[in-house]
This record gives sequence, structure tokens and C-alpha cells, in this order.
Amino acid sequence: MKVDAEHAATDFAGYAFTPAETAPARPGLFILTRTVAGRPLPLYVGEGEDMAAALAAFRVANPKEAGVADGLFVLDRPMARVRLHTLRDIVSRFDPPLNVEHRKAPAAPELAALVEDHGAGLGGLNEQPGAPLSVTEDDLKRLVESFYGRAAADPLLGPVFARAIPDRAGHYQIVQNFWSRTLLGTARYSGMPFAAHIPLQLKPEHFTRWVALFKETAAEVLEPVAAARAIAKVEHMSTCFQAGLFPPDLGAGHAHGAHPQPAHPHAG
Repeated sequence: MKVDAEHAATDFAGYAFTPAETAPARPGLFILTRTVAGRPLPLYVGEGEDMAAALAAFRVANPKEAGVADGLFVLDRPMARVRLHTLRDIVSRFDPPLNVEHRKAPAAPELAALVEDHGAGLGGLNEQPGAPLSVTEDDLKRLVESFYGRAAADPLLGPVFARAIPDRAGHYQIVQNFWSRTLLGTARYSGMPFAAHIPLQLKPEHFTRWVALFKETAAEVLEPVAAARAIAKVEHMSTCFQAGLFPPDLGAGHAHGAHPQPAHPHAG
């Protein structure tokens, strides 16, 4: 992770952070970033009495996600109350995908394409607040098998799935594990699906059809609350994957918070 002298003082929500090779062992805040279109965007904002120890603990707990970062910025802040206030300001402004507390919205799609958005559900689900979720592993098995059966027969998606999935039974289990984690909170899935889709030569029309077919399947197979959550997840993933595969132009006119909203064949 090289320090870029061009960014000797980089502004994050009005706070001037300094690029660093390693986090210092003193009180303050640190930001792990990923460069997108020449700009460092926050993946995770942390704080502590010992920045080095806090960052090390985060990396141990999140090794894959931390490995996506290509920049580190630090800011000395000896007072804990000031650190927390600063952290809240930055997180609420940038919605980093690896933070949850103080978030206001889903992460920018160009970042959520690279790491799982820990606050993906913050964008709202088409359901009543507090609505009970009723879904079983058998429901998820039916969801996966029904979706892939329809996709295999689809003129647009069928050829993609035929090329990409030589072991259908094994792939179905991976995808069911994904939905088990998403809807039931299990820990069976730990993959990062975006990378697997880079060589598939997907186009926007594949995502449009994928989402439409999944929505039809989920509405038929799952009960309404579970279907709404699954569909919200798929729509968010479609946006994130397209942002990663077809990066938007993040020029000076791109205001943070107004994330681009484009229209995967994996999590079905």
C-alpha cells in the first residue's frame, strides 16, 4: 500500500486525513480506502486509542474485505468523544460498505461490487416494519432449483449458465448457502461472488433478465416477506455488479450519496 504524495492531505467529510503505510500506535481514526476512477473511497472507517491495534483487529476479523483496500489514511484524535463524533460524520457521509453503525444508505455500487455491503439492507425492503420472516432451508432449495431450471430454458440466460456451471449440483449448494446466510443468518457461505462473474462477458441485458426471472421465481416460491427481502438483495446485487463490470465515470460532478443506479447470474 504505497503512500501517494499527491494526496498529502485528503479530505473526508471536511476532515484532513494523512496517507500512511501503516497505522500508528496512538489515538485517532483510520480509513481503509479503495481507489475508484482516481479517487480514494472509504471501505471502512475505524477508531481507537491505538490505531495500529484497532486496524490489526479489523484485518484479523475481515481478512478478505481488508485485502481489497489499496489505501490507508489516518487522523490523530486523542479525545474519544471527538473521535466518535468524527467517525459518525464520515460514515454518514460516505456509507462505507464495511461499516454498519451510523450508515444511512447502501454503499456506492462500485465498492459493493468488490466487497459485501454489510449494510445492504439499509436501502429499505418492500415490507412492513417488523414483519415476521418465515423461510426454511427447504424453501431455499426450491428457490434455487426453480430459478436455475427456468434460467436454463431462457434463451438469453441459458447459454451463459451452460458455459459457467459445469457442476450444477455443487453450484446449487453454493447458491443455497448464500441465501441461507442472507435470509437465515447462517455462516455457511463466505465467498465473494463478484470476481467469478468478471470472465463471463455479461451485458446489461443479462442483468435485466436475471432480475426479472428471479422476481417471478421468488414471488411464486417464497412467502411475501421472504420474497421481498430476496428480491431487494438481488436488485442491490445487480446494481453493484453492473457498477463493477461497467464502471461509471466518477468525475468532479459526482456528488457522494447520489450513487449511480444501473438496472448476476449467481445468487438465484
